Amino acid sequence: MKLDELMPRADVAARYEIRVQASLEQTREALRDADFSRMPLTRVLMGLRKLGWSRRKAAQAGSQEERLRAAGFIPIPTGSENEVLHGVVGRFWRLDSGTLCGLTAEEIIAFEREGFAKAMWNFTVEREPDSVTRLATETRVVVYGSAARRKFRAYWLLVGPFSGLIRKEMLRLVRRGAEAAG
Repeated sequence: MKLDELMPRADVAARYEIRVQASLEQTREALRDADFSRMPLTRVLMGLRKLGWSRRKAAQAGSQEERLRAAGFIPIPTGSENEVLHGVVGRFWRLDSGTLCGLTAEEIIAFEREGFAKAMWNFTVEREPDSVTRLATETRVVVYGSAARRKFRAYWLLVGPFSGLIRKEMLRLVRRGAEAAG
């Protein structure tokens, strides 16, 4: 995985996976076509998060990729069609998330500035026997500086469980799409 190469250690890591009764190709296509902004739990939780956005708001229109970019999530090339990877940098513990927008993939990969955190988030698909595909998502966060680390840990105590619920909802959405195509 490119995630292992780019972020071998993390202050926080969370991984979830699900089995999909569909081919690798169908699962990959369902992942590409999934619209995560339509998920009920995600809409509620992200709506609560946006209440604190005073400087800017992520674009609500456009493709999922455009919405992710507007929120600071930049695609990171993986060299594999079986892994989708995004990176983001910010002060996630702030109400406005302190996300640095406009960074390139290379800038995110190289980023190590004190007072900030860098997160990478991926999806992977892996073929298993009997036309089953393992779909997984993993989030890793590295925090730079002890003061930032303390703030992030307090933030993660509150947000971490909800982040996990969102990731599980994403996996179920992709599974439904892949299995419906099969």
